Amino acid sequence: MKIQWLYKACLLGAAALALSGCASQLPESIRGDGSTLTTYDQVQAASAEKIGEQVRWGGVIAEVRNRENASELEIVGFRTRSFGRPEVNDNSYGRFRVIINGFIDPEVYAKGRMITVLGTYTGMESGTIGEYNFDFPVVQASGTELWREPQPRADDWRYDVYSPRYRWYMYGAGPYRVHPYYYPYTPIMQPAPRYRGTPRTQQQRTQQQRSDRESRPPIEAIRPGREQID
Repeated sequence: MKIQWLYKACLLGAAALALSGCASQLPESIRGDGSTLTTYDQVQAASAEKIGEQVRWGGVIAEVRNRENASELEIVGFRTRSFGRPEVNDNSYGRFRVIINGFIDPEVYAKGRMITVLGTYTGMESGTIGEYNFDFPVVQASGTELWREPQPRADDWRYDVYSPRYRWYMYGAGPYRVHPYYYPYTPIMQPAPRYRGTPRTQQQRTQQQRSDRESRPPIEAIRPGREQID
C-alpha cells in the first residue's frame, strides 16, 4: 500500500510540475490566474452558458475599429502553442471580436499581425464577412500579446546554428563540449587523376623499358672490380 501511495504521489507531482512549466512559458500579459479556460468550440456549442468564463484565444488581426471609448479587433482564430503563440496555417476555427478599453493604434495592431488575447467571453454578436452573415463571439480583453514575425535564418552557414555545416567555436575545447547542431564532417573521397599524356600500347612500353636497360652503363663501369682495387 505504501508503494502504491508513493507511486500516485510521484505521478501527481510530475503532473503539477508539467503544468507549472507550461504556464511559465506564457507571457505575463496573457498568463491569467490559473482558472479553467474555455475554448472556442465550447462557446460555439453552448454560447449562453459560457458567458462570463475566461478565454485565451489567438489568431491574426483582420480588422481594427476605433470607437469613442474603446477599440475593437476582429481576429481570425488559430490554435495556439504551449507558449501562447498562434500556429498560423490553412485551418482557422473561425473569427471572434475583442473589445479593448481605450485607444489602440492601427499601425501597431496592424492587419495580418499575430495576437493572443486573454479575457472574458461576453456573448455573441451578429455581423458579416463580406456578404456572409456570421455570429462573432465577443471577448472583453484583460491582456493582449502581439507577436513578431520570426526572423529569417542567416544565409551564411558559418553563423546559422541550424545549418548542418555549422561548427561551434567551443567544440572540442573539453571532453563534453559537443554542439547540439554540429554534424561531423565526412570527407568526399575522389579517385586519383589519370595520366593525361598520350596513351601508349603495351608493345611501346616494352620497347621503352628495353631501351632504358640498354642505355644504362655496365656495373663494372660503376663499381671497379677487385683486381683494379688491388
